[in-house]
Amino acid sequence: MSCDDDADIVDVILRACQDAGLDAAAARAIGERIRATFGGLRVRIPKRKKHLTPAAKALAFADGLAGMPTREVVAKHGISRSTLTRYMKRGGP
Repeated sequence: MSCDDDADIVDVILRACQDAGLDAAAARAIGERIRATFGGLRVRIPKRKKHLTPAAKALAFADGLAGMPTREVVAKHGISRSTLTRYMKRGGP
């Protein structure tokens, strides 16, 4: 999806929702609610998924200590090999 630099992100999102089947009245209501809540604020939309919680990091570390193959640990926890290596070098999360 391409958009210009001056596009209103709420309009872009609602247009995509309408393309997926949301009716126009519901889209308008959602847009009004979003603008009432966030209008005028600077909001950051991260490009990446969120980081693991400390508990999830501890589980990945424990699996690494348990002798589970690296390939299985990274697949199970959805992390990269370098992230697992970093956890293991630090001695935990």
